Amino acid sequence: MTIEQVRARLSEVSSLQAKLDAEKLALNVRMISLMHDPVTPTFVIPERELVAHGGLTSREAREVVSRGLVTEAAPEMGAVLASGDTTAAHVDALGRGLKIAGAEREAFLTHLPELVEASTTMTASQFDQLVKETAKSVVADDGLSTFERQKRETFVLAGSTRLV
Repeated sequence: MTIEQVRARLSEVSSLQAKLDAEKLALNVRMISLMHDPVTPTFVIPERELVAHGGLTSREAREVVSRGLVTEAAPEMGAVLASGDTTAAHVDALGRGLKIAGAEREAFLTHLPELVEASTTMTASQFDQLVKETAKSVVADDGLSTFERQKRETFVLAGSTRLV
């Protein structure tokens, strides 16, 4: 196998893994819907089911449940994961962005179309950085926190002002 063939196969495997991750999210959603079935509600703990029958560790099961919450808030991200065009790591990054945005979640989600598009072309670490920057930019402040941040980023060295 040449390096070009290895790279092509890695890309294929990544796409397949993304589709499998999306399938786990769909099964998680189904388990949750079974709990709320008006005719025959079923008591289900998705994390336990994922561990017992999905071969996942407890940590991996928590990640699936967490990603489910992210894709519930941002279904477009779930769609690109299901198509194999992004990865679970990108979904995790978006989840961290939602946490950073906090009360400004809706303002953050207005950037979702651009973020979803970026998730299909950026590495997970590049995307994580973009998401963090976007989330921080929408967090409302009264100008004082911006001023305080700028003060901390500036220091005086031998009579000159330099930005760090």
